[in-house]
Parts: sequence; structure tokens; C-alpha cells
Amino acid sequence: MKNFELCLENILKEENDGKFTSAVAIVEYKNMWLLGLSTDSDDRHLKWVHPGGHIKRGESPKNAAVREAREETGVKCKAIGEPFRMPGHKNIAFVHCKVTSKPKLDSNHEFSAIGFFKANELNSLTLYKNVRKLIDRVK
Repeated sequence: MKNFELCLENILKEENDGKFTSAVAIVEYKNMWLLGLSTDSDDRHLKWVHPGGHIKRGESPKNAAVREAREETGVKCKAIGEPFRMPGHKNIAFVHCKVTSKPKLDSNHEFSAIGFFKANELNSLTLYKNVRKLIDRVK
């Protein structure tokens, strides 16, 4: 039993030791979710994803998530939850955010399309593998 406890302790320590290098904003607005359609050149090839990117030196994960959402989509939001990790993504901070003013979508080179989608509309989209899990996690 002692070996199992030690193994579990090491797994939890590994998950918490890694510094966040990227942040992803899970942006909510009136029961809808902000997603962007990744481009051909993106490694998530033509799938709907949450906005996100690298954390700048001295920037908090929350601020990085808010900044990335605005840079990639034009949407102003604020972090309402603490950053969390998902299995297999120990250096990525996932941050629940809410829109702070009427959204004005403004895409750039990051996405070929952007939009807000209700939960029941997600079924008709080609989603990146973790999109639904992230939305379920912050609901």
C-alpha cells in the first residue's frame, strides 16, 4: 500500500510541478461558447477550437488567456475561474472566461472563422478533441 501511495504522490507532484507555458480561454457568453475554426496550416487542421497561445514572460495564465481571446477573436473577456490542467496537457492553463461587453467578432490569421455556439449546436461542428470536455468542465 505504501508503494501505491508513493506512486500517487509522485503523479500529483508531476502534474503540479510544471509551469504553464500556454493558456487557453474557454469563453462563455449567454450560454454560448466562443470557438474559432483552425486554419489549414494549424496542427489542429480545420477543427473548431478555443482561443489560446503562449504565455509571455511575467504574464499570468489568466491574463494570457484574456489577451489571446482578444487578439485572436476581438472579444473582450475576464477570467472568472482559476487556471486548471487537463490530463496530457500539464503545461497548458485552461481558464474559464466570461465576455465583459457586447462581443464584436474580429478574426485574424489565427482562424478562418469564429463564432459563439450553443451547446446543442456543437454536434454539427467538427470539434478539436478536448473542446466539449473543457466546456463540460467549466459549466
